[in-house]
Amino acid sequence: MIDRGPITAAVRVLLAAATGRPCGLGSLPLVDGHPAPAPYTVLYPLGGTVGGAPFADAAEDAALTYQVTIVAARVDQAEWLADRARRAFLARTPAGGWESELTVPRVAVWARELVVDEAGDSPAADIATYVQRYKLSASASE
Repeated sequence: MIDRGPITAAVRVLLAAATGRPCGLGSLPLVDGHPAPAPYTVLYPLGGTVGGAPFADAAEDAALTYQVTIVAARVDQAEWLADRARRAFLARTPAGGWESELTVPRVAVWARELVVDEAGDSPAADIATYVQRYKLSASASE
């Protein structure tokens, strides 16, 4: 069985490391116990499927969806962070590997797909948001 928690933790680490900005899990991220200043990301684990191993294959599979909500002070700032998040998930090295590794014990994340990329939104004068959703395909590696 593929547990979702370790994958979620790895995605959160990937986002914070690759963007250089804090990432909260379902809420505003904290920095030294205080609310992080914008821009930052908030990660939301959404639905997905986790299947048991089929008869002919010993590895379980999962297809998990995550939403990344970017919160910024301005639209240009939101777009800048959205670009960094997109590169964190999708950018490849010249050899074909992922630029930003997603390391999960006993799980191989073998595909990453951007399924929603909503342009910046400014619901208030001092806040701009941007929403992305990614689908990760994984198999148990042991």
